[in-house]
Amino acid sequence: MNFETLALPAVMVVYLAAVLLLISSDWRLSIAVLALQYAGIVILVGLSWPLEKAVVKMVAGWMAGAVLGLALISLPGGGRAENRLPFSSILFRLLGASLVGFVAYSWGPRIIAWMPEVALEQAYGGMVLITLGLFHLGLTAHPLRVSLGLLTVLGGFETLYAALESSALVTGLLAGVSLGLALVGAYLLTVPTLEETE
Repeated sequence: MNFETLALPAVMVVYLAAVLLLISSDWRLSIAVLALQYAGIVILVGLSWPLEKAVVKMVAGWMAGAVLGLALISLPGGGRAENRLPFSSILFRLLGASLVGFVAYSWGPRIIAWMPEVALEQAYGGMVLITLGLFHLGLTAHPLRVSLGLLTVLGGFETLYAALESSALVTGLLAGVSLGLALVGAYLLTVPTLEETE
């Protein structure tokens, strides 16, 4: 399957998904947006890998989202919605996301100069995910938000690394890391309820 025509829209999808993860207060929306983000990652990874191997990224990301979602549902109250962000916080996050997007846009050609195997769209998508994921991590300490930020950073790394390495072992290892991050996040989400029951 030829992903070249879908590469630029995929960059826009991962950017919008990462921004929505920053401003979303509903965990259900965040899990759905994470699934959309991994669909964009598959298109960017598919520029370098065959479709069968690229889909592994999406399956691992969707399973990570499912693990986090099941952990939230198992909480007392069915994973109530988080506190809504005030308008000033949403505005700050949107401004920061636009600045981070400009940084990622300016660094895309430099990534290609360092790693000629990487396509321009992969460089943009990878840098957008890495920088917005790090920005997300800098704004929160909530286990769900930290897990989403780490999965975003890892998705950006996978997008860039896919052009350099295409072995099945690395594919499985990175999928295992994504699932491991989700399991740790799920554990940290459920620890307070485990302490209350003892």
